[in-house]
Amino acid sequence: MNEIKLYATMLTILFIISCIAGFYFANENPKLAKKTIEQLFSQFEFIKNMNPSLIFLLIFLNNSIKALVAMLAGFLFGLFPILFVILNGYLIGLVIQIKGMEMGFKKIALALIPHGIVEIPAIIIACSYGIWLGRRFWNAINGKEKFRNAVFFALKKYLRIVLPMLIVAAIIETFVTPYIAFVFS
Repeated sequence: MNEIKLYATMLTILFIISCIAGFYFANENPKLAKKTIEQLFSQFEFIKNMNPSLIFLLIFLNNSIKALVAMLAGFLFGLFPILFVILNGYLIGLVIQIKGMEMGFKKIALALIPHGIVEIPAIIIACSYGIWLGRRFWNAINGKEKFRNAVFFALKKYLRIVLPMLIVAAIIETFVTPYIAFVFS
């Protein structure tokens, strides 16, 4: 589907730009960036002492719910998925700069890349379908198509493509990333 590929390409570019923006913002404003990252990470402090199976489930549910909401909220003319990708890219840029300075860039790369290779494309695909739903919603308003059919189509893609990718990403983040980060750091 060429339209989805176009949206995915656009969102990938926005993601990269927002990562760079977050990185440079953190470089120029380290105290504010560090405070933001600390607040973000403090929400997940309770995970440290959890069973890995529960951690996997929590990561998977968190990512899958957010991806689904970002996709379905796309009916609002595609704005929410675009903002979701930009915000996530920006936060990752902050994390790379702040945690990279604290832990070393090699360690932060080892902590992000293994699961990020799967998770980020899954989120971008979900958000691409969100933008696509925004376009379908506009067409439905103008009487050109039925929006319900588009929602079911997007949900099928979510279940067949995005959800399996997020399962794999959560497995990697829970069971593989800690091992890689420990062994290679």
